[in-house]
Amino acid sequence: MKTAENDVIYAEFNVSPIYNEQKEIESFVTVGRNITNRIKNDDALRNLDRLSIIGQLAAGVAHEIRNPLTSLKGFSKLLKSTTYKEKQDHYLAIIMDELDRIDMIVNEFMSLAKPQAIQFERGNLISIIDSTINVLHPQALLHNVQINSLYEKKDIELLCSPNQLKQVFVNFLKNAIESMPNGGNVHIDVEILEDKRVMISFIDEGAGIEADRLRYLGTPFYTTKDKGIGLGLTVSNKIIQEHNGTMKIESHIGKGTTVKVELQLI
Repeated sequence: MKTAENDVIYAEFNVSPIYNEQKEIESFVTVGRNITNRIKNDDALRNLDRLSIIGQLAAGVAHEIRNPLTSLKGFSKLLKSTTYKEKQDHYLAIIMDELDRIDMIVNEFMSLAKPQAIQFERGNLISIIDSTINVLHPQALLHNVQINSLYEKKDIELLCSPNQLKQVFVNFLKNAIESMPNGGNVHIDVEILEDKRVMISFIDEGAGIEADRLRYLGTPFYTTKDKGIGLGLTVSNKIIQEHNGTMKIESHIGKGTTVKVELQLI
């Protein structure tokens, strides 16, 4: 609602019927409350978690960009030193490929960093997952981790906020990568369920989490990491709930952790 001062107020209303002796609805009681502060706090937590992710991914992105920059520098010198058109065309093709690679990395990184209002639109789940993998690819390389994906079909559509879902998937993948300091594999499985639902599973080969600590995951500011801020799973769970979805975490010591996310399809 908009106030007289043109400010926006978020309100929550609960309407309950009142029955008479004949079990007929006689009137209604409506209770409303101002939840503007709660909405603002949710947004602040979400942005804080996003900034934390950006900072931790920066080193991997810088490393990934430095590789094509080295190629650009080398082939630019070769291009300058040759007069053969075939070689020039070949060098230019490589330079364009490397520039496209840098452009893709920067665009994915910026889409994650840019604060986004929650606006639901028709989105392709596989495209969102592939985009997330591109963001995490540099960090996976640094940790000697291979990300493997398995899709039943490519055209899986849902009503969503793509950047919000990307933030959730980045959280899960980053946790999986960091759980394997000596390298390993992360598997992403996408399975179509009944009632127009889809399940996305993120499976790592890490050390696993103890059962008594597992139940606290998702509690604000509770973390199993030395440098974590304990908001990743809290924010992720909130975003998933806003998408009419559910999140479940399974873990076994010495075997790894699996995060299962169910979402509604269109």
